[in-house]
Order: sequence, then C-alpha cells, then structure tokens
Amino acid sequence: MASPLVEAEGLGRSYLQAGEAVVALSSATLRIWPGQRIALVGRSGSGKSTLLHLLAGLDEPSSGSLAWPALGSIESLLPDKIALVFQAPSLLDSLSVAENVALPLLMAGRDRDSSARVKFALNMFGLLSLADKLPQTLSGGQMQCVAMARAIVGEPKLILADEPTGQLDQVSGQALLDALFRHLEGSDCALLIATHDPVIAARMEIHWQMEHGLLSVSERFAGSV
Repeated sequence: MASPLVEAEGLGRSYLQAGEAVVALSSATLRIWPGQRIALVGRSGSGKSTLLHLLAGLDEPSSGSLAWPALGSIESLLPDKIALVFQAPSLLDSLSVAENVALPLLMAGRDRDSSARVKFALNMFGLLSLADKLPQTLSGGQMQCVAMARAIVGEPKLILADEPTGQLDQVSGQALLDALFRHLEGSDCALLIATHDPVIAARMEIHWQMEHGLLSVSERFAGSV
C-alpha cells in the first residue's frame, strides 16, 4: 500500500506579536496521498500560507507532528520532491526566464538534463519565446507562469501552490490551470492549491476548508486507512 506524501497530527504554528502569542494554525491533522488534487479554501489571513510553508518544510511547527513518509527527511524535500509556488512569482531578477526555471534542476544536481527539461516546461506554459528575457521585462501574469514552469520542471511528487492565479485575470488564470492539469494528467504527483476563488476550487477533487487557523478535512481517499 502506498505511503502518504505528507502526514500531520495536531499540527500547530504560533507567533509572537507585540509580546503576545498569535495562533496562525491550530491542531491540523491531515494526509496527502499521491495523485490527489486538493483545494485549500479560505479567506486571506485564515492560515493557508502558514500551512503550505509547513508542508513544504520551510517553517517549523510550534506543536504536533509532521512527516513526509513517501518523500524522506526534511533535508531532502526541496527542490525536486516538493515544489512551492508562492503568491508572488519570486523570480531572481538577474537571471533570465530560462535560468530561473532551471534553478530546481541545478540545485538538485540534475544539470545534465536541464536544457531539455527547461524547454519542455516553458513550452507547456507558452513561454518559449520569453526564454532569454529578464523577469523585469515581463507582466505579472507572465512571471507567475514562469514560476509555475519552474515548479514542474523537476517533476516533483507534490506541488503546493499559494494563490497561483491571484495576479491573473480569470481567463489567464484558467489558462494557467489548464496547462498545469494537462501536464499532471495521469501523474501521481499530488497538487494542493490554496485559494479563495470558488471557480478554481471547483476544478479540484478534494476540498479542505481553513478558517481562523482551523483546518477542516472531511475527504476520504482510496489509498487512505
């Protein structure tokens, strides 16, 4: 039986603000299985970004347990097992579009196949003609597409996307997701998209709800026990 990609029990994260503890995430219990398509729905400030950063291993929980049974230790997660798409594109200004997309492969020591993989990822999102451009010459929507190409280039096992269409109009946002879903069709890569857009959430098979740091998980998956 397959192991979950991510498993959390009683996961919590709090911060100190003006000397007082602020709870961003409270006692979340979840599993993410290969191939799942999950929408994490909630308003801005509900704790979605905090949860994604924890799941990606970029932040440490204040309480509870968090593990990646099918992926290994936290040190091995990034950049080629888990890909995180931030709300802002987070591209490096001094690198071209192609060089930005190649970063996960280079960081993982996979530079031998980087040229072909980068061209494939850029083509998936209609970006080949922009390969040599610098990020500051692109529109916000184009930069977000580059960020998504960077996320898929290493064929990760889990993609975490934090409001990936937030800077796009509805048509461009749907086109971005169309390309992503085409790429993932038949793949066991899991996808979790944090969004407050019901149109995007409707395209996902599983819905999780986040409100005031509380996660509601009611789905059932064939691989779970």
